[in-house]
Amino acid sequence: MSLGMPRQRYANLDGLRAIAALGVMVEHLFGDLLRQAPSASGPVGTLAETVVQNLSLGRFGVALFFLISGFVVPFSIDGERPLRHFAVSRLFRLYPALWLALMVLVTMGWFSGETPRAATVLANMTMAPSLFGQPWLSPIYWTLFIELLFYALAALLFWAGRLRDVGVLLILSLALIAATVLPVQLRMHGLVNLPIQYLGMHLSFLFLGLLLRLWLAEGVRGARLSVLVLGLVQLAALLSVSQLSLARGDNFIMEGLTPVLSAYVLAFAVFLAAVGLGRPRSALLARIGLISYSMYLFHGPVNALVYRVLPLTGERGDIATMLLCIGLTLMVSWLVYRTVERPMITLGRKVSSKRNASLVPSSRPA
Repeated sequence: MSLGMPRQRYANLDGLRAIAALGVMVEHLFGDLLRQAPSASGPVGTLAETVVQNLSLGRFGVALFFLISGFVVPFSIDGERPLRHFAVSRLFRLYPALWLALMVLVTMGWFSGETPRAATVLANMTMAPSLFGQPWLSPIYWTLFIELLFYALAALLFWAGRLRDVGVLLILSLALIAATVLPVQLRMHGLVNLPIQYLGMHLSFLFLGLLLRLWLAEGVRGARLSVLVLGLVQLAALLSVSQLSLARGDNFIMEGLTPVLSAYVLAFAVFLAAVGLGRPRSALLARIGLISYSMYLFHGPVNALVYRVLPLTGERGDIATMLLCIGLTLMVSWLVYRTVERPMITLGRKVSSKRNASLVPSSRPA
């Protein structure tokens, strides 16, 4: 069932991952500052307030990550047993580093006298705690469940032979958006109080990345028009849910419509420019991109430990504190990548290749 897609690797996307990860880190640093020193009038506090009110760097980074995943991940489904290989590779790629991060969070909770319940920890280990009615140990990890759902949908589309069907992808994306927008509109008009969730909106951005792959890398007919249609519908959907989201304080539209809207537009523009121009071409950014998953997992715990010694105040000294947080996160992430991520990725390939080899009939005489 191999799709025969070109296996060209866009090396510049590692640099793009670095930009996305750094955007998320800076957003959380600014957010931490505004929470720790809400009335700070220093220059760094003013800078943080200005940035947060005009551009959500965190949402920019998340949107960029989603576009990259949609562009790259579905087309790694290949091999003798493609779906099995895909599942094994994702398992070994994502879960070991997550489990280590959860162990760190549990240890920090124990030292602070707030040890999480065993049920919460076990649910987090599945990468889908919401399915078990449990919260994330770190709210930063909310995107992992969305990525997991996307992998499942991509595998299902591959199994059905529709992973390159532009029409099916567009209809599915529009249906996912509708699953978010319709309950919001029904509630706003006082008709039906259906549960409101934003999974569909987030998943549609991953599928936008997939359609961009079919347009820019595969040249599939109709993909460009589908990208345009989906992008416009996403924009309209964002506008239609913003009022209720702000009123509810549900963290989809947080500081305001402007920073979130500008984040999505900027992420789309940066991604198009990166793929079209083959940039960034930076060895440093590419190396940072390799450890971007560990940066995502560990920057929260690292920041929390630094703040215990150097709390943020909004003054110029916060620049040194933030640089220290970023530097330590890079060091920890590189260590985790070398000792956990890379060995587990290699082990996953070995497990998958051994299983595939066992499926090939032997040519030796009985």
